[in-house]
Amino acid sequence: MKLTANQIRYLLVIRKLNETKHVIKSVDIASQLDYSRASIHKMLKFLKKESYVKQEPYGDVSITRKGLKLADDYNKKYNLIKNKLKSIVDIEGDYDLAVCCVLEKM
Repeated sequence: MKLTANQIRYLLVIRKLNETKHVIKSVDIASQLDYSRASIHKMLKFLKKESYVKQEPYGDVSITRKGLKLADDYNKKYNLIKNKLKSIVDIEGDYDLAVCCVLEKM
């Protein structure tokens, strides 16, 4: 399944949180992305439906093997594109969404 830039961004954030946190809460994702809890809830519902994440009844989020495999693939491409983009274009601010938009088109 092809993901949108925003879906890729969520998956990459969950992957990153998975590396640094023992337990991932939706509030952690909201904090990283600066999105509303409602937006996080809606996207987690989609990611669960696609079996990329699991969410416990009390809210803990974990990435599945399927989700981690996809996130690792996107992360490799993300880092290559981000580094290349930084070397040729000086953008003030956040490269994340721009890079995810490029990934969406691939």
